[in-house]
Amino acid sequence: MATLVVERVAIERDRMALLVRVAGGPAAHLSPEAAVRLLQARPRLARHACVNAQGEPFGAILDRTSLPHILEHLIIDFQAELADRSAATFVGTTEWLNEREGLARVEVNFTDDLIALAALKAACALMEGMVD
Repeated sequence: MATLVVERVAIERDRMALLVRVAGGPAAHLSPEAAVRLLQARPRLARHACVNAQGEPFGAILDRTSLPHILEHLIIDFQAELADRSAATFVGTTEWLNEREGLARVEVNFTDDLIALAALKAACALMEGMVD
C-alpha cells in the first residue's frame, strides 16, 4: 500500500513548502476507483487548471498523476473553500527531488498561513482514506 508522508513544512512569506515522501516512489498513484471517490468528495478538482505533459485538466489525470501532485491540488482546493475566493488565486508546484526515494517538494501559495495549515491538515486526512 502506498503512503504519503509530509516530512517537513516550511512557512515562508507567501507560500508553504512541503517535503513529502511517497512509499512506492513516483509510480505510486490512486487507483481509478479511488480517483472517482476523490472527485466525489471534492468535485471542483475536476475543473482545476493544471500545467501537465498531457495538457489536460487536473480531473482527467487524477488517476495517472503522483500523490504529491494530488496533495498540491487538494491543498489549493481546501484553501479556496476556506478563504475569501475573490481575494486570491491559489497556485502550486510539485517537483521530484529524488524519484528513486520518492522524495518530492510541494509548494502552494497562501493569503493566510493558518488557513493554509488547515487546508494541509484536511488534504492529508482526505488522502489517508483514498490511497489504495
